[in-house]
Amino acid sequence: MTISKDALLEIRIENIPARFVISAEEQLKKYAAEILAEANLPCGGIEAYGTYKRLVLHISGVPAKTEEKLQKSYGPAARLLKDEAGNFTPQAAGFARSRGTTPDKLGIETVPNKGEVLVFETKIPGRPSVKALAEIFPQIITRLQFPKNMVWEKTRFRFARPIRSLLALYGDKPVVFSLAGVKSGRVTVGLSAKGSRQVKIVSADKYFKALEHANVIVKDEERLKMLRGEIAALSKRMKLVVNADPELLSENLYLIEYPVCVMAGFSQDFLKLPHELVHLVLKKQLKFFTVTDAEGALQPYFVGIRDGVSKGQRNVEEGFKNVLEARFNDAFFFYNRDLAIPLADFKAKLGAITFQAKLGTMADKTARVEKLAGWLGENCGAPVNKEDVSAAAAHVYSDLTTNLVKEFTELQGVMGYYYARNAGMTENASRAVGEFYWPMSAKSPSPSSKEGALVSLSGKLDTLASDFALGQIPSGSEDPHGLRRAALGAVRIILENGFRVNLVEAVSAAFGQLPPEAAGKAAVPLLDFIWQRAELVFAGAGYRFDEVKTVREFFMSGGDLLDCRDRVKDINALRGNPDFAGIAMAFKRAKNILRQAKAPLSGAPEDGLFEKEEERALYSGIKAMTGRLRAHIDKRDYAAGLSELLSIKNSLDNFFDKVMVMAEDPKVRDNRLNLIKSLVDLFEGVADLSQLQ
Repeated sequence: MTISKDALLEIRIENIPARFVISAEEQLKKYAAEILAEANLPCGGIEAYGTYKRLVLHISGVPAKTEEKLQKSYGPAARLLKDEAGNFTPQAAGFARSRGTTPDKLGIETVPNKGEVLVFETKIPGRPSVKALAEIFPQIITRLQFPKNMVWEKTRFRFARPIRSLLALYGDKPVVFSLAGVKSGRVTVGLSAKGSRQVKIVSADKYFKALEHANVIVKDEERLKMLRGEIAALSKRMKLVVNADPELLSENLYLIEYPVCVMAGFSQDFLKLPHELVHLVLKKQLKFFTVTDAEGALQPYFVGIRDGVSKGQRNVEEGFKNVLEARFNDAFFFYNRDLAIPLADFKAKLGAITFQAKLGTMADKTARVEKLAGWLGENCGAPVNKEDVSAAAAHVYSDLTTNLVKEFTELQGVMGYYYARNAGMTENASRAVGEFYWPMSAKSPSPSSKEGALVSLSGKLDTLASDFALGQIPSGSEDPHGLRRAALGAVRIILENGFRVNLVEAVSAAFGQLPPEAAGKAAVPLLDFIWQRAELVFAGAGYRFDEVKTVREFFMSGGDLLDCRDRVKDINALRGNPDFAGIAMAFKRAKNILRQAKAPLSGAPEDGLFEKEEERALYSGIKAMTGRLRAHIDKRDYAAGLSELLSIKNSLDNFFDKVMVMAEDPKVRDNRLNLIKSLVDLFEGVADLSQLQ
């Protein structure tokens, strides 16, 4: 019976950022699996853990030896094994000698692209796992990649931060190797807050418990459980809500080895700051958790996480408060200074900020957004307060030059709301300024008012037109200016607000505002780019991709996303009708016939050239429904229009069953093709059903 043991590798390093740890854990597991397989060393499982001070690889169920390996060596062609007399040839003898064997031990095997060749099989016995791991562990460490690396010792080994110790064990045996000037051993250290005392690890399976006794919780899930428990206990004790933000939990998780929550208060005066600013300082800059009441109102408390046990808690609390108050005082200074300056003065400074070299300054961009917002207000098909649109569009970028946004760049747009209110704008116009960059992601909210939506849409269209004019079109995963997000936001804004805007004209208006030196206008590629985002939105609403494709040409020519959605919705609803699939197939057949015929057609057949009753019946059906169908299309009642098309299904089926379209008489043939074209033209007034699968 083979006895298996655990193997363990700990890389103790100087402090690294949390984001490095998350990536390193995934890499440790990936490379361990690959290199173990290459070494023929099986295992029961691979886990990786990490903190800002150590990266840990735990491999369970490792047998005492690597598996025996069968190695094949290939030689000359099989026909060279023996000569005509039955003797081994010099080539066979030479190959055998090079492998330390005799020709009679050679075999024959068929190899792709070579045919039959001589082969010699060697069994490589397994070797002790402790020795194999001494080669495997350094390989794993060497493969780890980080966003930034350091060189700190004479071997010039590159790693995220200097390696201070290496612990490597197989069962109770040390795995001995050296890397970056550090020799592996069985000693690590405990929590730094308690003096980083040395901890000798007896065996790999005792590692986690030994470090727990030294106040280090190595396993991520155990630290997270402990952290959540502390936060829940604080919330219960204070009868308040500590907001356990998942992103902040994840970041704090890798900045601690033994989580201890510290709750402290701050001056009520700081709550006079914009709450978004308070959240930014607490969460983004200080990694503190915010505290609210049951209704979500921000309270003058915060929760910080210290790495260590509760001794000296008061000192830690005071340290946290001092740092927080310094940040808040800076924020107060910048905010109050900004409030004392007219908003127009900040706007005037936009001329000193370059947008893009060929597209002028942010002042130029602001002017374009103002003009485009005015155009959209006149052409969106929805009632809007044009004064609010104009006022908001004039100041969507003004906060970029404020002292506070220069210091806290994440608040651009957000602070625009507060400065607009301070300048005397209406609440609606101010909110339009504050929500200018919305939606920030695929699932985040769009601007809350139609005025805000129009202003945001104008900014997105100008940005898209600007980049496309310069040929800066996203490719692959590259999208440095967030154009996919901008296009998706534009689509969502139009659909969610019911704007019946013609995007062909809107895109043309956006391009028309760009300076002459912004050459290479690309309206069609931009429309197609926007349509690709619309396809995703429609698919997300439950429509099938082939249904969405039926209306693409309507968008490319008319640019009305609402109209496209109406058509897709009605196609989707009628798809359950048993006759619908048949009429769609007939339409596809009709289009294929026209495509193959390649004849110039008018789409106006002559009834005097009809020879069969089936073509006369189809023509009568088409004439009877044409007026009704066009009336339905004019009213955008596409469900009724599709029903009209379904009404001629039997006539169309009979026509294709009984009539040879490609008749020998060219006049009859062309007349039948014109009959089909008249039908296809009617169909395409609703949708291109040939796209349906």
